Amino acid sequence: MTKQTISERLAAEIVRAASQPLDDPKLVHDVERVLLDSLGCALGAAHSPSVQAARGWARRIAGHPSATILGTGEKSSVLGAAMVNSTMVRDLDLNDTYFSRNPAHNSDNLGACLAVGEAEGASAADVTRSILIAFEVQMRACEFTSKSFFKETGWDQTTLVTLASAAATGMLLRLDQSRMAHALAIAGCYPGIGEMRVGQLSMMKAASAGLAATRGIEAAYLAGEGMTGPREAFEGRRGMAKLVLGECDWDLLAAPFGDWRLPRTCLKRYPAAYIIHSSIDLALDLRREHRLVAGDIDSVTVEAFGWLIEDMVNGMGGTSRYEVDSRETADHSLPFCVAVSLVDGEYGLRQLNEKRWEAPEVQELMRKMSFVHDRNLDARFPPDRPSRLTIVMRDRRRLMKEVPYPKGDYRAPFSEREIADKFRSLSAEVLTSRQREIAIERALSFSRGSVRGLLDACTGRQ
Repeated sequence: MTKQTISERLAAEIVRAASQPLDDPKLVHDVERVLLDSLGCALGAAHSPSVQAARGWARRIAGHPSATILGTGEKSSVLGAAMVNSTMVRDLDLNDTYFSRNPAHNSDNLGACLAVGEAEGASAADVTRSILIAFEVQMRACEFTSKSFFKETGWDQTTLVTLASAAATGMLLRLDQSRMAHALAIAGCYPGIGEMRVGQLSMMKAASAGLAATRGIEAAYLAGEGMTGPREAFEGRRGMAKLVLGECDWDLLAAPFGDWRLPRTCLKRYPAAYIIHSSIDLALDLRREHRLVAGDIDSVTVEAFGWLIEDMVNGMGGTSRYEVDSRETADHSLPFCVAVSLVDGEYGLRQLNEKRWEAPEVQELMRKMSFVHDRNLDARFPPDRPSRLTIVMRDRRRLMKEVPYPKGDYRAPFSEREIADKFRSLSAEVLTSRQREIAIERALSFSRGSVRGLLDACTGRQ
């Protein structure tokens, strides 16, 4: 008997999970909470340049099966809608995140789940199940390699969005085990390069997730039409493990589904890389607790784990993050995020939209900052994202504070009201007050509603 390949093993578990009832109300509601958070992020990015560019392309590839673009109600092909909607979710750097050996933004896959669900007339229950499967595959992808393919071998974090979106799409298309295995194998042929996250960042930081998700959708539709993929796409001599991932724990990747990881995803309070959030929390806390004035600060020292400094200070080997030339770079700059938090007493979209990195007072404070790699903190990351902030004032006062992880971590979760308030704030330029409340209600009760009803609510059409 021929030994099962990795894609065949994973396909068997996805098909099995797709047939199981969703009888855990808390788990279903966890999906709805993440859905509301992600939709808020998407609507908040409705007017951003990267989204406008994505919508322009989606108009050119309109066709059937078609799906709805969030915020506008425009129609495109299922690929165009998924690409735009995933770009919208990702653009502000406010969507959920998970970090193990590799990082991921699991909601990168939501554009695929909603677009395919709409195009195929799927029920809310099936779309909910597809979201669980996409998150599960994406989060396992953060864990199953023995080293970080993102940090150590230089491939992008969106590399396995393609696999997760293929799994979710295949489930919605009701692919059998054989065709699901081919969908996963085809999806495994498209890694993304890590240069997208190095130095000064481009709009591809947002668009890469949507583009990867469309490859996953294509893989599943192609497999549904009878296209075959390479049997050993993952474990073969020229497969993903050999060329991209390194040594892998295949038993983890292809384990039975059931102990779902989605409830362990982390939600964001600030539009910034999540590993910066602890430092932003500290800066804002110390400023508020001691009523600090930035001009009275003599020096600022951030002690942190190595990954944070290598990426968010040193720029992953590219241009230093002290050099900020765009919003995309600013929200991945630890010096900027901490400095502007201390100067303004807040950190949010206003600081990015107003290009506060150009302000003389922010630049001056950035020059007073130093960053120290504390190897003792390395052992705590992940699951923690520890940071220690020390501020020395001109009057020689020394203020210090440390936190293990920021608010929004699954161990310090947002309340439902906080998620709803985030949605209200982000969607205010797209939806009226009444429309926002309808959208919140439909997202938080999605399992009892419909895809069409949710999408209508997020385009202002009730």
